[in-house]
Amino acid sequence: FALWDRTEKTLFCARDHLGIKPFYYAYSDRGLAFASEMKSLLHTPNIDRRIDEQALFSYISYLWSPGENTLLKGVRKLLPGHFMMFTKGEAPALRRWYQPPQARIENGRPVYNTRKTAADLAHLLDEVVSDQMISDVPVGAFLSGGLDSSAVVASMAKKLQNPGSLQTYCIRFDGRDMEAEGFGADVLYARKVASHLGVSLNELTMTASSLEKLPETVFFLDEPEADPAPIYVKAICAKAREMGIKVMMSGTGGDDIFSGYRRHQVMALKERIDLAPAFMRQAAASALRAVPGGNVLKRRLTRLSRLIEWEQDKALIWAFYYTEPAILTQVLSDDLRTVYASRRADYLESQLNACRGQAALNRQLYLELFGFLPDHNLNYTDKLSMAAGVEVRVPLLDPRLLDFAADLPPHEKLGNGITKRIFKRAMESRLPHDVIYRPKAGFGAPVRHWINGPSADFMRELVLSPRTLDRGLFSKAGVEKLIDQTRRGEVDGAYTLLSLMVIELWFRQFMDQKTPRQMAA
Repeated sequence: FALWDRTEKTLFCARDHLGIKPFYYAYSDRGLAFASEMKSLLHTPNIDRRIDEQALFSYISYLWSPGENTLLKGVRKLLPGHFMMFTKGEAPALRRWYQPPQARIENGRPVYNTRKTAADLAHLLDEVVSDQMISDVPVGAFLSGGLDSSAVVASMAKKLQNPGSLQTYCIRFDGRDMEAEGFGADVLYARKVASHLGVSLNELTMTASSLEKLPETVFFLDEPEADPAPIYVKAICAKAREMGIKVMMSGTGGDDIFSGYRRHQVMALKERIDLAPAFMRQAAASALRAVPGGNVLKRRLTRLSRLIEWEQDKALIWAFYYTEPAILTQVLSDDLRTVYASRRADYLESQLNACRGQAALNRQLYLELFGFLPDHNLNYTDKLSMAAGVEVRVPLLDPRLLDFAADLPPHEKLGNGITKRIFKRAMESRLPHDVIYRPKAGFGAPVRHWINGPSADFMRELVLSPRTLDRGLFSKAGVEKLIDQTRRGEVDGAYTLLSLMVIELWFRQFMDQKTPRQMAA
């Protein structure tokens, strides 16, 4: 929100604690402009439209850009949990108002609260969900069949006198290759949860033609995030709105506060791994990289090898990479390769000091909350839901739940190889056992199959067209090599190629037009 003080001639702007809602601003000699969508700012004069190379590198490396940077030097994001004061003639002054909770440090070691129980968490979740269900319009929910969305729906059903009136929504895929890409059969679990809780489930079918929605998706995103998930958020919310649902509840955030990603499992072991001699770690890492396998297995083993081999700070950042530096430099033009070699630390790397002294797992979660979550998951959730006229609420990111999770012992988040351990125990009396303890499945799509198959021509037209290469950002030879390596299974380059696709779509809609304009599908 923003408040104008007429007496002091001062503007006060603030963004919520975790960046659930977006906030962009641009400062020039004309003054300050701000909006919830970057495309709005591009209608204003005197915006510096030069490309921010640091952001470009991030959009390819992570698939999103952490912190303040956008693809334009003149447009910045107000950081989550920050406020800004602006007086005419002075540069905006930025301050942090929300300090993220962390375990207390005493004598150089974190101190944990061992008195919190799974029952406490279940009770608190009910309280939070009940508060966020308050609305003067019907409220629905996402239901992927994963723990987080299922737990939210279970709390909603518990509050309702008629759970059957609750409309929930799930994506299903028409085609194969889902298991090969690390995705489970979400719809099967969603049906089981819906039946168990007695709520209504609406299923939406997606196919390879879904990638044709990329131009529209990039336009609504404002940023070139290389992820098909926004397409599904839009599809679900459009269906909900068609059925009269204007507010949706989401399970976003459970993985980020209670530890649900595969990279957390490695980081939880990192401190013990580091006790081994360096030569042993290097030998183990080399052995992992030598294991043959398909694209997904190769990427995971390569990432695991890096996490084992490197010191903690470097491993924490590497865990977020989708594109290794070697692949990134391969696809960059000669000029940008030189810039990348001398690049400064990005926002995610700068946050390492803010969580120093904490357990490796909790440091990883800190970076999730102030990097991956606001600049990726929350950004696309808000933008694509609002594009369909639906408000999405994220009860798992309520400050009360953040406080509850902050000083839990790490083994309560990830112990004995079980992710979100305390959360799963809290749900054992509410959800089917095989739903709670199912393998982790991402909210994604078979991108590798699509790019190597049905959408191969679409991909090549975008990343290798003269129009794209004339921008001077990418190397034709490097991109062609990556396409061939990905097709042969030598590297896992599908998401890197997807990032190049959405970056080019962003340029065509935001930079090639006098004003931002949505491309036809």
